[in-house]
Amino acid sequence: MKAAKSYGLVVDVFSYCNLRCPTCIVGAKFGAIAEWPKGLMSVEKLEAILDKALGEFDVQWVCLYNWTEPLLHPRLPELVAACAKRGLATSLSSNLNVRPDYDFERLLAAGPSDFRISVSGFTQPIYERGHAGGDIERVKANMAALARAWDAAGAAPERLHVFYHVYAYNMDEIDPMKAYCDRLGVRFTLGYAQVFPVEKIVALAGGDASADDAALLDTLAVPLPRALAMVGSAERKCRLLEDVVTIDVAGNVMLCCGTSMNRANAVGAFAEMSIEAIDAAKSRHPQCRSCLKLNIPRYFAYPPELNAVLAEKLAAAGVKTRLQP
Repeated sequence: MKAAKSYGLVVDVFSYCNLRCPTCIVGAKFGAIAEWPKGLMSVEKLEAILDKALGEFDVQWVCLYNWTEPLLHPRLPELVAACAKRGLATSLSSNLNVRPDYDFERLLAAGPSDFRISVSGFTQPIYERGHAGGDIERVKANMAALARAWDAAGAAPERLHVFYHVYAYNMDEIDPMKAYCDRLGVRFTLGYAQVFPVEKIVALAGGDASADDAALLDTLAVPLPRALAMVGSAERKCRLLEDVVTIDVAGNVMLCCGTSMNRANAVGAFAEMSIEAIDAAKSRHPQCRSCLKLNIPRYFAYPPELNAVLAEKLAAAGVKTRLQP
């Protein structure tokens, strides 16, 4: 018998990223890196995960990414196709720092439902601060190629979008990137840059910050202490814990998609646990108490009160682009 509720699936299909973004666990080298699972998820393993999931609960959607870069997986089109042939909406998110001859046509033929491009600037000196190791000109060229392929595939235009991570230092480049996206016919969205993972936020809130941490916090458009203070009195619920099943490249269920890949956050092998056992194991995890105490899930969710802070800063900086409701 299927579970009474439905879930989203977040599946990391690769264990590597080509960038070292400072707010990400990969770029910050957060936690016990030697313990992180390594490798590529096979098509067969993903199919087994999908079939087990569909046998136990309704699957709302599938994200084939979490902390790493999915477009580096050589069989990504086959992974997307495995989802599509099961009638599942499949999302991808990429930094788009892939080779210039990347076969976007083959990827789109597999049927992804949504595609997000992550950026943090329009010129190289600004962009590389948030996306360390990246090349914004390569990203722009790939954006143009992807937009052409998306249009040729007849995919819904609103399902391809750029997400601009707003820092205190990159607001002047929002409007130029928005104008570039408009020329390509790519939807443009933005939001305040966030700190990850949950464990890092808990540590920072407790005063455990290195010099590098302090420097990073100074770059945030919405300061972390202010953000946590503003969401602290809100209702404490966690959609990421209750409504999403996060699976690493080795097939382990992780506590949530906001925690690190450290073994302490693995609750068991997805193939060996029922959804009821997974929910029970996650609900008992000690990390959740400290996370919910700070209401970090609401910080991750871009709530209206924090978007209002960002909107004020954008207006003060003379940015014409506005946050979408």
